[in-house]
Amino acid sequence: MARSARYLDHGVIAVGVGLGLPQIYRLELQLGLLDHLTLGATAHWLPGQVRPSWSPKAAVAFFRGRLLEVGAFYQQVLYPPTRDDGDPTTIAFQRRAHYLMASVSLSQAWLTGGFDIGWARGREALTLLTPEDLETSTAFTVRDRLGAGLHLRFGTRRVGVTMQAWYPYLAAELVLDVRFGAFEMRRRGGWREL
Repeated sequence: MARSARYLDHGVIAVGVGLGLPQIYRLELQLGLLDHLTLGATAHWLPGQVRPSWSPKAAVAFFRGRLLEVGAFYQQVLYPPTRDDGDPTTIAFQRRAHYLMASVSLSQAWLTGGFDIGWARGREALTLLTPEDLETSTAFTVRDRLGAGLHLRFGTRRVGVTMQAWYPYLAAELVLDVRFGAFEMRRRGGWREL
């Protein structure tokens, strides 16, 4: 199978560190099951936060081959709260975006790249606040939009670097992941093995 950017082999545990925008950094832990299901969690550190915020991750592969992978994944992106500028007509709120995307990847040797397309749901600031909005402290609306993204992973079965970006709720990051074989059925191989 391909050295996937989105899906883990059965019995593989992956630990990753992501640096980028909008979060300062994030840590993730994932587990691959049955070569087609990947479950995990992410801890996000946002500017000004003392403790991280948590969010779930999940991915399902519909087809995994040596060169092509097709599947879907769910992930959240957290944003810093909007700034309070002292104006009573401006209400600060915490932004968060949910991405449920179909993913297609092509692999060749140490390189895997592809695109994501699907559903994005996020909080957006209201452009015009009414007196009722101010009274109820409502500063945002939740919108569903078409989402898209790109990903590129360079690495082996055990260690790799992934660059990924999503739109319309902008996010871009560089993720270093290390994958350990916990109870995998395949021959373990070395750290440099494709």
